[in-house]
Amino acid sequence: MLSSQQKQQQQKKVRGRRHRLAIRMDPELKRNLVPFHVRALGVAQRSMGSPLAYEAQVLRPDVESTMTDLETFLNLVKCAFGTGCLAMPRAFYNAGWLIGLLATVLIGFIVVYAMHVLLNDIQHLCRRHRMAVLSYRETMELALLDGPTWLHWMSRPLGYFVDILMCAYHFGVDCVYIVFIAKNLKFLGDLYIYRMDLRLYMALLTLPLILTFLVRNLKYLLPFTVISNILTVSSFGIIFWYLVQDLPSLEGRQATQHWTQFPLFFGTVLFAIESLGVILALQRSMRHPENFLGSCGVLNRAMVLVVLFYAAFGFFGYWQYGRDTANSILHNLPSLEILPQCVMGMFAMAMFFSYALQGYVTVDIIWRGYMQPKLDENVASGRSVEYLVRLALVIASVLVAIGYPDFGLLLSFVGSFCLAQLGLIFPGIVNMCVLYSQGYGYGKILLWRSLFFLVLGLLGGISGTVISVKELNEAYPIVT
Repeated sequence: MLSSQQKQQQQKKVRGRRHRLAIRMDPELKRNLVPFHVRALGVAQRSMGSPLAYEAQVLRPDVESTMTDLETFLNLVKCAFGTGCLAMPRAFYNAGWLIGLLATVLIGFIVVYAMHVLLNDIQHLCRRHRMAVLSYRETMELALLDGPTWLHWMSRPLGYFVDILMCAYHFGVDCVYIVFIAKNLKFLGDLYIYRMDLRLYMALLTLPLILTFLVRNLKYLLPFTVISNILTVSSFGIIFWYLVQDLPSLEGRQATQHWTQFPLFFGTVLFAIESLGVILALQRSMRHPENFLGSCGVLNRAMVLVVLFYAAFGFFGYWQYGRDTANSILHNLPSLEILPQCVMGMFAMAMFFSYALQGYVTVDIIWRGYMQPKLDENVASGRSVEYLVRLALVIASVLVAIGYPDFGLLLSFVGSFCLAQLGLIFPGIVNMCVLYSQGYGYGKILLWRSLFFLVLGLLGGISGTVISVKELNEAYPIVT
């Protein structure tokens, strides 16, 4: 048992830690807080947006650098409609068409619900500790400090681990993009120019990717997003047209598969649906962040569209090609026809323009979270170091893609290892700690909800990671 003096010392340390985590607001910013009569109307708007968080109550002075609801919606859709969708037919092959349909909708609902729980907990912590904004790492640290005493020592290690996983996930997405772009370019190059090694295409992508990655402001990435969205929507429309032509009998397709293949399905669906880092960044960049959550908020409108399309795309892809379903459905299209070749080119360009948006989260954590505060106030030298960080990340992602150029396995590994923790396990931990002081409701139903997130994330994440790593090692053994 701790003595009263030891308890006082421990509480003093916790208060000091919370104080160091706090983001001090500028006095001018405090004067711009929304008046009480506006905040009082927050209840009426919850059906169309989120409850007014402390950050949402601030009239942002730099309005031109923020995004409208439509711009945020476009970015959300673009992040979801990517390479993960092209792997959904193969995921249905691993699960069976019936299990695939049910599990895609169910996992999508759980993932989006966990996002809502996490974002609401972030808002709750902002109001409780009167902070303007919290990163995912700071949310984890503060939540653990508000939770049981025996968890306080884990606040800093788990906070750092959150940042590591966030960086690893978005870095992994960029690696998947490079593999995808290079394989499409190689296919077209082999047809119309001359044959080159896949790794050479990856190396040639380095300079163009660096040029897009040097864009520092998320607002200025919007033109790339619009171009990417147009190319992606057009490409998916063409692919879907091919998928529904002359469908064979559904009786020849498996409704269920052996349970040992389901972890690969789980990892692929998580990778396809989950974009937590971008979601957090987009909400902070919104002009009206109070419109992000809620039953008809920006997040729900985007994710309902995404999940339903993923389920339909995976189902018809597996129905059309069955056992021959490739890791990327593009490889199942008639390769000698002009239209599928155009789709490959458009998708390659779309993923090229999406590369910088995914990498924005990694740079934001590494540069703004760790490196920038330790540098001097010289703007020119600081910006030079940031550009070097961006350059190093592009080169590193190209090298990883060269070492493991398997689109499907790399995608499943990133989804299982990173997103099971970021999208399910950590939101469960944060929610348990945030609600610790106020209770978990009747029958501790909210505690059971958090434990459900934890168990699902652990089971799916561990099994998917183990199987993905095993198959990666078999496909690309380390030569000693």
